[in-house]
Amino acid sequence: MKHFLDIHVTSSADLRAILDQAAAMKAARGNAPRATPDATSPLAGRMVALIFEKPSTRTRVSFDVGVRQMGGETLVLSGGEMQLGHGETIA
Repeated sequence: MKHFLDIHVTSSADLRAILDQAAAMKAARGNAPRATPDATSPLAGRMVALIFEKPSTRTRVSFDVGVRQMGGETLVLSGGEMQLGHGETIA
């Protein structure tokens, strides 16, 4: 699966595969400190944009840590930093 955009159009087999992969990745981390990247680093060399319409510190931080654990870099944007509602959409 290249993109996960809508749970309603995702097959139960794909959902099971996503959950199984997540469990395997969590088990592979073992007791590694949160700041330690995964050995496989599936997001190495990639930039992930995290776009939040509303402030949510806990969600923003947990997604940021998750991306960094997978070896990626993050670009965090909030609704106030973008021109949403002024002719631009997230899509």
